[in-house]
Amino acid sequence: MILASPSPLAVALGIAAAASYALAAIATRLGRPAIQVLLGVAWLAHAGALVYGLAGPVAHFGFGPALSITAWLVLTVYAIESRMYPQLNVRRVLAVLCAAAVLLAVAFPGPPLHVSASPWLPLHLALGIASYGLFGTAVVHAGLMTRAETQMRQAVPRPDGLPLLTLERLTFRFVT
Repeated sequence: MILASPSPLAVALGIAAAASYALAAIATRLGRPAIQVLLGVAWLAHAGALVYGLAGPVAHFGFGPALSITAWLVLTVYAIESRMYPQLNVRRVLAVLCAAAVLLAVAFPGPPLHVSASPWLPLHLALGIASYGLFGTAVVHAGLMTRAETQMRQAVPRPDGLPLLTLERLTFRFVT
């Protein structure tokens, strides 16, 4: 089996994004602003790798870019949510997952799209994956709501979590 090979620029952007995500995941002595800068650099490099892979000279699409788009979208949602709710603390997990997704997209870029395909096809594929990613994020929030409700009924203190009504509001925003 012959695997498709991504362009050198897509590989460089992917490795830069994965390295930045890894640094953000393992950084313990850096302050919150420095970690946010690292995540911002990783997010931009990740976006560049996605755009170049989907809309570059030879557009590729497969399971690697699909996972990468989903991880990028989840990190985008987390960045927005963490501004509104600073109690959210899943930065390390998301950074590791995003690094793995970027490396998978570099290793398995998928087959090149057919030359007669519409130029809008990469956008169509990305938006379709994004919709699944948002519903997946809503499912994660619903799981967090269920856990919060169970802990509330059992009178277990939750010092690190969000209140149940806040989680419910976030979940309904995703579904909307």
